Amino acid sequence: MTRATMKLHLLALSSTLVGTSGFVAPTQQSSTSSTSSSPSSTALNKFKRTHWTPQGGATLQRPKWTPQSSDYTDINSETSYSVPSHVSPLYTDVASELKAMMDNPSWDDGSLAPIFLRLAWHSSGTYDAASGTGGSNGAGMRFQNEAADPENAGLDIARAFLEPVKRKFPEISYSDLWILAAYVGLEHTGGPVLEFTPGRVDHPDESYWEGMSYGRLPAAEKYCCPHLDDNDVSTSLDAQGRVQGWEGLCTHVRNEVFYRMGFNDKEIVALLCGGHVYGRCHPNASGYAGPWVEHPTEFSNEYAADMIEDDWTLVSHGDTWLDAQGAAELRPAPGNRQFVNKMKYKMDDEPNQMMLLSDMVLAWDPGFRTHLEVYAEDEDALKHDFGVAFKKLTELGCGF
Repeated sequence: MTRATMKLHLLALSSTLVGTSGFVAPTQQSSTSSTSSSPSSTALNKFKRTHWTPQGGATLQRPKWTPQSSDYTDINSETSYSVPSHVSPLYTDVASELKAMMDNPSWDDGSLAPIFLRLAWHSSGTYDAASGTGGSNGAGMRFQNEAADPENAGLDIARAFLEPVKRKFPEISYSDLWILAAYVGLEHTGGPVLEFTPGRVDHPDESYWEGMSYGRLPAAEKYCCPHLDDNDVSTSLDAQGRVQGWEGLCTHVRNEVFYRMGFNDKEIVALLCGGHVYGRCHPNASGYAGPWVEHPTEFSNEYAADMIEDDWTLVSHGDTWLDAQGAAELRPAPGNRQFVNKMKYKMDDEPNQMMLLSDMVLAWDPGFRTHLEVYAEDEDALKHDFGVAFKKLTELGCGF
């Protein structure tokens, strides 16, 4: 596999922490948020495996990166550049607290940044430009209805991790805390440094839900051809190895989700390429399994480069041949399907990686692929564009 150069830019980045908070991953949300509930599991659609080879596009040649002294700041710095100097000291103190808990060996790959990023994304991604409802303002995921959205499964863990911070700094709203945690996480892991703007106000109760609905967050397989035969997925594939119905899934991602919020194609691709370089999926939460990239706690353009350059095989839970290759972690929950960077009958020593069907539409749709190819070749462009788009996402409906 030719993966993206891991350019660990630490310019304008505060530092990697010395030590961790010692806070152990909670199994359920803190009792201080008694109105919240664990999200229900994602509805499952069955599938099996096939192989897809990238079509078109030249092989990308990226030069190796050699760190320069100017690319680093003092690694012992406690400053968070996400909080500008004119903002209340409260937010600087909260940012420092967040930084102190970001590296945590008890959770996933040793960092809370990915799950904080997902929490901020999903709390913001409910925005509807036409009605002005949804968005990060309000922190509605504290309540039953929004928490129960299948796409929010597992985020009760992120909220529970942040409860001690909220108790220590009760003046900050949940809405601001969730977004600031993502900003600090991005900065801490070499991502874009975003200037934090406070002022979000929490919903006092669940009455806001009257103007809301499920289906605003992206679903990984929506409108794709349903599974037909657990032993042969070829009946649901087109001639290029794409899942039949992928055009409908693409329309869902583009029109029903991101155009609804006011994003264009370039911003959509930037958000997915920058966001899905972080973290991993969990079968007991989303129903999908494994990390998108080899290094899921560092910002890079690896997601974009690997999607174009690597060969991807469609699998289901029943693909037990993955176990023999040391890739059992890539088997999704029963009924779900995803692409993996493995091939049956071919052993390799590549790291275990996966792509959702909703990821792959970026390579299949010509409009999306144009931007995907740019980011696969230019990490700096991705870092800038993702930063701009993510800040926009987290401020939709806030009135800033």
